[in-house]
Amino acid sequence: MAANRLLGEIIIEMGLASRELVVECLTLQTEIHRKGLDPVPIGTLLVKTGYVSIEQLEKALEKQARYRLPN
Repeated sequence: MAANRLLGEIIIEMGLASRELVVECLTLQTEIHRKGLDPVPIGTLLVKTGYVSIEQLEKALEKQARYRLPN
């Protein structure tokens, strides 16, 4: 099991969104950052664009938490 998996990778792996949709949100995330606006997590962008539901995001975050190594 790999540690600290990226949420976008997990969402793709779970079949919740395509790689293209995740990349689209990552691009949007970069544009937001370049404009000097407050950072927006990738999960929030995926929900706001309607690509995943809140419930799907919560499942993906739970799976991501299982990958994390204890400090």
